[in-house]
Amino acid sequence: MHPLRTLIEQSSDWASVERCRDLFAKVADVLQHTFGVESGMFVYREQFNPKDKVSTVQVYKPWGLGYSESELTRFIDGGAWFSGDTYVVTETWLSVKEAPPVWKQVWMDAGVQYVGAWKLNVQGSCVGAIVLGRRTKPGQMDTDIMAACATHVSLVLDMLISRRIAEHASCHDPLTNVLNRRGFEKEFTCMQSQNDSSLVMGILDLNEFKDINDSLGHLEGDSILIDVAQTLHKQIGQYGIVARFGGDEFVFAVTVDNTNVDAITEYILSWFENKNYTVSVGCSVLGIDGEDWGSCLRIADRHLYVRKSQTGVLE
Repeated sequence: MHPLRTLIEQSSDWASVERCRDLFAKVADVLQHTFGVESGMFVYREQFNPKDKVSTVQVYKPWGLGYSESELTRFIDGGAWFSGDTYVVTETWLSVKEAPPVWKQVWMDAGVQYVGAWKLNVQGSCVGAIVLGRRTKPGQMDTDIMAACATHVSLVLDMLISRRIAEHASCHDPLTNVLNRRGFEKEFTCMQSQNDSSLVMGILDLNEFKDINDSLGHLEGDSILIDVAQTLHKQIGQYGIVARFGGDEFVFAVTVDNTNVDAITEYILSWFENKNYTVSVGCSVLGIDGEDWGSCLRIADRHLYVRKSQTGVLE
């Protein structure tokens, strides 16, 4: 069978993966076991990071090299195939003697005699490379197949990134970047199934938000909504989830040890003590006030309006 046809058949399920790491694992398996590439790795900078962390260049799924991902990633700083924001990729096989000094010993320890690197491109920009090592001299067919493989991986990466962006947008509020109702329902289900601690549901809204918009303008109102979202997200952190359901209504779920609703409510209100706006909060406990998030939210909403009426900010 022609090697290109073999590549097409072996790669038929690559587009089904959900993460780039899983894609690289499948590609590595085909290169190693179908095409006999003795060693290799993927150098890649993550293209979509919804948590606003700075993406760094990393090595993924090495094989036949005797070094871990983290050990090989440290060599990146030496400028091998990557320098700053520019990849330097040969797109062909070279003698290991021509490899960058920082990498030469890595390949020689693996018995590699020839090294090749092929670009991974997404939306016209190089985002990484497939870097491979052979113990015997590769032929032209090896070069062509590796180039075709890199092109195919690039197309799948492009699709995966677009899919992740679309999925993120469908589950997040575009203004504040916290979850929307759809995202909250999805994350709450996962949170509930994976957690044995008590779960507190809460609802928060801004006091006199209409007056804020009318007197200060909608841009200032949006700025305040963003600040509320960031404050909740920062304080709750890894212990829960935050969503904006619409307008000035925020909903959250958080794992707690103490199920004293009044104490929890006061603690959450303290996060907003030094703001140039005020909020109202109502909370309830899953399993005590309701058996699902919907019923708990209704109880929390009831508690919120009781507090509003007690403080004279009922709108």
